[in-house]
Order: sequence, then structure tokens, then C-alpha cells
Amino acid sequence: MIRRPVRRTTKGRSSSRRRLEVRQHTNRMSQMSMLMENPVNQAAFWSQETYSLEDITARHPLPQIVRCSSRLIPGEEQGMPVNIHVPMLLCAGRATQKLLAKHVGIEAQGHRLTETDDSIVIPFDYQGNFLPLQARTTKDQSVMKTLSEIATSRAPAFLSLSPITVFYRSQVASDISVTGNNKTESSTVTTSFAGTDTSKLSKFSKASNMSATQRRAVAPPGSVFLIVGVSKGLAKAKKKTREVILLKCTDPNGNAVLISADQPGEFVEVEPPAKGESKLSKKSSELILANRYPSLVRFVYGDHVPRLTPCSYLFTLVDTFKEDSLIGCLLYPKHAILIELPVMSSLRFQTALNTEDLLQLPLPQHALDVVEERRATFMTDLKLKCKFLHRVSQGEGTDILDDMQSATVRTRQYANEAFFYL
Repeated sequence: MIRRPVRRTTKGRSSSRRRLEVRQHTNRMSQMSMLMENPVNQAAFWSQETYSLEDITARHPLPQIVRCSSRLIPGEEQGMPVNIHVPMLLCAGRATQKLLAKHVGIEAQGHRLTETDDSIVIPFDYQGNFLPLQARTTKDQSVMKTLSEIATSRAPAFLSLSPITVFYRSQVASDISVTGNNKTESSTVTTSFAGTDTSKLSKFSKASNMSATQRRAVAPPGSVFLIVGVSKGLAKAKKKTREVILLKCTDPNGNAVLISADQPGEFVEVEPPAKGESKLSKKSSELILANRYPSLVRFVYGDHVPRLTPCSYLFTLVDTFKEDSLIGCLLYPKHAILIELPVMSSLRFQTALNTEDLLQLPLPQHALDVVEERRATFMTDLKLKCKFLHRVSQGEGTDILDDMQSATVRTRQYANEAFFYL
């Protein structure tokens, strides 16, 4: 991140600009060196013409070795997780329905949940399960509850938008003890995140008149809990005891916890399951059919956990769309990285005229093996949408630009947004 100088003098601005230009030049030279030393790039005979991905799929059989020829706007490469100009093995993809979502992150100050600029795409056949929440967004105050309200409702589960203290159960004496009878509804006991294993919940709901905590912990914002029952208990603080309402819950890992209902914070209920069902979570295909946007959901379990770092597992669904895309395997000298490219991308590419010969080299051979091994998993996985700006070729729209008086408009006209999924 570039910081502005405190004293905004002309000299200070000039010095800052020079440092930025030097940094950008160094980055460009580093990327150019990486490109020139790439063995595939050295062996390839690149076409003079450039093509869109749509043109390439229409003219050439896949797989095909290509190289992105679109120039990025200065500074854009700093935020790129990969070098888009590295030669890539372009392979067949598929057309599928996807969810567009925003990742909800945790503020460094205040520890509150808020939407980030990170856009996420979730294919309809993603092997993950989400809890639909009653809130549309994290700022939807109309459905926010207190823990006391949660305790008196018939909600099957809830999500915390604030940090809360929880107590993990054990056989040792501690700060909280359960004193009252359980008030667990049978319909709540048989509800679970997955809708299958309810033995732990039933066993837990029958426990009473015993010591309650193993350890105290602070659950971060975005934590979700399945409600098993409600009891009264005694809380000890500074040699004094007081009666509290206790929510008896389990977390997604099946751990039994007690939560005191007198804690401040904001909480939102999980949408109850449809009549006759016990499963709270839904797959992305079911979320697409629900057609509810915006909508707040929380990932709870699945074969492929979201790989964002850091990740709250909370997403705001924005829309759904159908897209035809291809697999691009970036041919770095020592490793291969898969990206997903929309066929309608605004990027331009050169094709390797000697692709058949290049495919016999060790690096493309390794890339073919990687694509073959990971294709199914990669195409169905949740991905980050990486957006950036690139220059438009000089021949595009020059007659329109000649009539424009605004330099700002003219500059914007020469830039176009593109993206890929990683």
C-alpha cells in the first residue's frame, strides 16, 4: 500500500511519484525477465496476430499453448496473484451456472463482520454446504436478535455477528453450572447441520444438574451454533453467583458448548428447514433454485473448504449467472497453476504456431497431467474472482476518441476490465 506524505508539498509528491515509478519499473523488469527465461516461451513461435478466447476455440483444437498479449495498466500487476503473461496451456472447460458472492471479512478494528471487495464464484455443483440465514446482509438490522431473544425463539440455530464467550463442557467444576430442567423441543433435537448424525445432540440434550465447562473461549464473529436446548444456571463472578439463561448448543464440529444469554452482541437466526426435513444446510444448486438475492449464507462443511486466507466462511450471495469458461494452466518453469478463464474475456492472446512440438516438452507434459488429475475438482471448486485493468489496442475506437474533449474519459476508454478465477 502506498501512503501519502504528511506534508503535501510539490517536492513531496514528486518524490513519491518517482518512488512509485521506480517500483513499477522494477516489477515490470522482473516479470519480463521471468517471461524471457521461460523454456516454453523460448521454444515457441508466436503468431503475429492476437485473438480472443472465443476466436481461439473456434479456430484451433484444444489443448493449445497461448500467451496473453494484453498489456496491464501500470500498477495493476502489483495486486495480481499470478503473472498472466506466462505461457499457458489452454484446455477445454465447460458451461455452467454459478453464484456470484461477496466474501464477508472481519474488521481489524471493532472485530465486526463487513463485506469485502473480494468477489467469489460458486459453481452449482460445488461440494460444499451452506446455512441460509434470515439476514440479507450483515447490515440487515430488521432481523438482528439478542441472545435472550434467541433463547425464547424456536430457532434451530444462530450465527453470531459479534465475538461471544462460550464454555466447552467437561466433567470438572467451573464457573457455570446447570440447575434447571431442559426446555428442549424434540423437533430441535433432531435437527442438524447435515441432517444425519443426531446421536450426539440427543445425548447432550438429556444432560442436566451437572458441572458445565471444560474451558472458556471467545468465539469469533461468524461462529454458528446449533441450539439443543435452554436451561437456567448459576454463574460465578468475584465470589458472587447469579442466575443466567444458558443456551445449550453444538458447533459444526459436534462440540457441546454452553452460552450465557446475558451477553451483548448481534445475532441472526438460521433459516429453519422445510416441513418434514431435518437438514439445515443447502448445496449451491439449492441456493440457485431459491433465487434469493442478496442473501447471507455461512459455509459449514464439505469436501472442499474455501481456501481464502483469512476466511470467515460467510458470504453474501449477489446473483446467479451462466458462463462458458476454459481452463488455463500457467506454465511456470518449476510448477503449474490452474486458472479459469471466461470464454467472453476481453483479453487478447497469441497462439503458438508450433503447439504440437511444444506439447512434447517436459513442462507442457507435466501441465497436461496436472489438468487431467485436477480438472473435475478444479472446475467445481469455489474460486476467487481476480479483477484487473488492461489496455485496449490502439486500433479499437480511435475514431470515437478523436472527438472526446476530456482527457479523463479518453484515458478510461483505453482501459478495459478483465478477470479470471483462481
